[in-house]
Amino acid sequence: MTSVGDQDEKKSVAILPFKNISNDAEAGFYEFSLADAVITELAQLRSLVVRPSSLVAKYQGKADDPREIGRELNVNAVLAASFLKAGERFRVTAQLLDVLSGSILWSDKIDVGAGDIITIQDTIVQRIVSGLRLELSPDEEGQLAKRPTENAEAYEEYLRARDCFGRYIFRTLAREDCDQAIERFQRAIHLDAGFALAYSGLGACYANRVFKGFGDAEDYERAEDSFSEALALDPELVEARMLMVFIYLSRGEKRKARDEVARLRRKAPNEGSVYFVKATLHRLDGEYDRALRAWDKLARLDPAALVVASYNRARIYAYQGRYDEALQEVERGSEMEPDHPLLKTFRARILYYQGEVEAAASILREVIEHNPGLEGVRPIYAMCLSRLGQHEAARAELSDRVLEVADADHDIAYWTGSVYALEGERDEAFRWLERAIDLGNENRAWFESDPNWEGLRDDERFQELMLKTGASRKVK
Repeated sequence: MTSVGDQDEKKSVAILPFKNISNDAEAGFYEFSLADAVITELAQLRSLVVRPSSLVAKYQGKADDPREIGRELNVNAVLAASFLKAGERFRVTAQLLDVLSGSILWSDKIDVGAGDIITIQDTIVQRIVSGLRLELSPDEEGQLAKRPTENAEAYEEYLRARDCFGRYIFRTLAREDCDQAIERFQRAIHLDAGFALAYSGLGACYANRVFKGFGDAEDYERAEDSFSEALALDPELVEARMLMVFIYLSRGEKRKARDEVARLRRKAPNEGSVYFVKATLHRLDGEYDRALRAWDKLARLDPAALVVASYNRARIYAYQGRYDEALQEVERGSEMEPDHPLLKTFRARILYYQGEVEAAASILREVIEHNPGLEGVRPIYAMCLSRLGQHEAARAELSDRVLEVADADHDIAYWTGSVYALEGERDEAFRWLERAIDLGNENRAWFESDPNWEGLRDDERFQELMLKTGASRKVK
C-alpha cells in the first residue's frame, strides 16, 4: 500500500460504481454514471488523486470487498455506495473507508426526491473533501460550489448519456452505444442550453468516433462545435480542453496543441488523460523516450489504461526496431484483454516488420471480420496484401469510406500513404504523407527508416516533406 507521502503528499481515492440494491433495471444507468459524475467533480482538485472511471468501471455489478479493491487500486480511501429508487424518492447509503485501517471516515444516508439527484453528488463530494481533510484553493471551492445544471430532467439525460458512453468506451466499442449517448447528450442540451458538461460529453462522443476508426472529418467539426460551446460556458472543463488538442492537430495547429497540453499539466497534474495526449504528441514528434515516460505516467495514474499504454509502447519499440520488447508489451496488455482489437492490430504490425507477413495478414483478417466498422485497420491489412503480391486486393481495401476516415487521422493517413508507396503510386503516396504531416504526424525518424518507403526516398518530394516536420516548438 502506498502511503500518502509516497504520492507527493497527495491523498488518493477510488469511487466504486453504486450498487442498485432494488435491482431496478430502469434505474441501472445510475450505477456507473453517478460514480462517474463524482469522479469528474473530484478530478478538478490538485490535492487529490482520484482513480478514473476507466479503472472502476470493471467493478460494476460485482460484490467485491471495498477494502480489497482499495488495496488493488493502491488508494488511501474508497467510497462504496448503494442506492434505492422507490417512486419519487431516491436514497443513497454511502461509506468512505480508510483502506489501510478499515475505519469509516464518513457514513451517511442521503434522501432526496427523484428530481434532485445532483444534491446526492454534491453531498458526497463535499463529505469526501471533509473526510480526507483536503485543503482547497478558493478557485477549487468555487468550482465545487457550481451546479452543472438546475434542470433535473436534463441531468438525468446526461447521466443516461454518460452510462451509454462509458459502455462504448470501456466495454463494447459498439457504434450503437455511442449513437445512443449522442442522442441523450443532445436531449440534455435541448432541455438546458447552458449545460456545459453535456456539450463536453457530446464532443467526446464525436471525437471518439474518429479515435476508434468509425468517424470522419465532419465528426471532428461536430466535436469542435460542441467543445467550443462547453468552454464558452466553463473555460476550465478538462475533458473538453484535453480533446480539443486533437481538434487542433486536425487543423494543423500543432503549436496550439502543445501549448494546451502544457496548460493542462499545470491545471490537472493528476488527470491520466492529460498524459495520454502528452504521450501522443511526443510520439508524433518522434520523441520516443519522452513518449514512453508519459505512457508510464498514464499507467501509474490510471492502471486501467495499461492496455492503451501497452500497444502504444509497443509501437514505439517497433519504431526503434526493438521487436522483442514490442511483443512483450503486447503480451502484457493481452493478459488483461486478450481480444482487444488494437492489441491484435499492433501485434500484426510487429510481425509484419519482422517479415512474418502472412501471419500478420491472418490476424488482421480476423480483426476486420469481428470489427467490420474499424476502418482504420484496413490500410495496415492492405500493406500485408501488397507485400504478398495481392495488389488488386490491397487497393480494394482503400475504399472511399477508408479514405474518408484517413483524411481525419494522422496515423491512418500515414498508413494509407504507405500502401500507395508499396504499390508504386508515388503521387498518391506523397499526397497522403503530406496529409499525415499536416494532421500533426511529424515522426521523421520513422518516416526515414520505415521499409515501406524505401523505394521513394530518392524522390525530391520526400525530402521536401521531411523539411516540413519538426518546425514548431516542442511540447513542454
